[in-house]
Amino acid sequence: MSHSFRWGFRVRLRQSAEWIFSLFLIVLDALIVNGIFIGVFEVWLSGIKNQEVYLSSYYQVRIWLFGLYLIFGAIFDIFRIRAMRAASDVFFHAIAALLSTFIAFNLLLFLSRPLAALAFTFPRPILLLSTAISIFATFVVRVILSGIFIPHPQLLRAVILGDEAEGKRILKHFHRRGGVRCRLEGCYRSDQLGELANDIVFRHVNEVIVTDSKLPLDSLWASIFYGRRVEPHDFKVRTTFDASSAFGNMDLSSLEDMPLNTIEALPIRGASRWIKRCFDILFSLFAIFLTAPIMAAAAIAVAIDSPGPIFYRQKRVGRFGREFDMLKFRSMRVGAEKGTGPKIATSDDPRTTRIGAFLRRTGIDELPQFFLVLIGEMSVVGPRPERPFFVDKHHEFQGRRLSVRPGVTGLAAVNSRYYLRLTDKVAYDYYYLDNYNIILDIKIIFQTIWVLLFKSDKALEDKHHALDRMGKPPENES
Repeated sequence: MSHSFRWGFRVRLRQSAEWIFSLFLIVLDALIVNGIFIGVFEVWLSGIKNQEVYLSSYYQVRIWLFGLYLIFGAIFDIFRIRAMRAASDVFFHAIAALLSTFIAFNLLLFLSRPLAALAFTFPRPILLLSTAISIFATFVVRVILSGIFIPHPQLLRAVILGDEAEGKRILKHFHRRGGVRCRLEGCYRSDQLGELANDIVFRHVNEVIVTDSKLPLDSLWASIFYGRRVEPHDFKVRTTFDASSAFGNMDLSSLEDMPLNTIEALPIRGASRWIKRCFDILFSLFAIFLTAPIMAAAAIAVAIDSPGPIFYRQKRVGRFGREFDMLKFRSMRVGAEKGTGPKIATSDDPRTTRIGAFLRRTGIDELPQFFLVLIGEMSVVGPRPERPFFVDKHHEFQGRRLSVRPGVTGLAAVNSRYYLRLTDKVAYDYYYLDNYNIILDIKIIFQTIWVLLFKSDKALEDKHHALDRMGKPPENES
């Protein structure tokens, strides 16, 4: 492990005792942070009459402060011994947890009048100064503890895809660093991806070391997700760095400072998964309430415009390759694909009705999908779900994009709804998976609203075609 300091006396924690260490950290943080806040109060308010009034107010709000700190501490992973590997990571995670607590507490004051009345009795700089000192104190404590307590090496099951000698060199580096121990479960050639996928699942492999960064892994991900249709365990695929490609998506903290490109089988997990699901529920309820009159008017317009059902149900491929019925307001004539078969939608699709074209252009046809978000079939933001016909036909759609719930909107939708090729959409989806955070979801939602209100599909398509004729790559429309 990459500790900043080493001490002569070391204690190695068993894996079964790591939760005790986490509980110890929480109690220690409670004492430290609470002591710092009380100390700053007493120093700042020294000589002021009725000082106990201010302290009494703090005592009544400190449970809220520390409750928020526990939430953000769990999100930024500051209570686990295995997360205390590098001093820089510890420092920035402590900053993120405590500053998020400070900001969230101040936002909470706007929502709770009783809480605001209590907090109003003491100066806001006290909170800011106490937070700054707490950041330094929690960082120093963790640096000291990481020099005394070390976890037992993590035992991981590993497989090598490609050059066996290079893969074993990487594994030996991990062993020398002391943070992990890998048991080699097998070595595979590039033509054994199907067999590799089975062994990853049934042997519960943790690490897949790929020594050829240019090796296409589409069939591996297809077998993991689309082939099995169930949620896999969490594992990582790590590919070696290829200097000739000069790509920038490099995880330098990957497994004990070995520079590897890391791909998470489950990119949204743990606290992030819980936060995203809570956000989906709250936002979909808000969207349904806000757009209920619009959906009612759309339903009436569809019924009047052309014969047929108001809603259109269509099989789509969702998370882990499971099919579900996606719901839309009907925008095409009944039986529009009877003679042509499945076709990709375009901005001037001749199969649409008059009202359907308007519903598509404004995105109103997608509003019923918020009910699917509520029941957990979809997410507000994510890769757009494709039809089984196209997933079967295009191999790349069977892979990593099926590791999360499909979205009502997504990066491809806000950058060009109809112009992008299927493979271009996959590139946007992979970027989303590799860079996911809740702030990115919020940004995509605002981009979606902007595109629907102020940008026409035809204008975007004409611009992209013009750039293609000039030999230039399409610009990001974000």
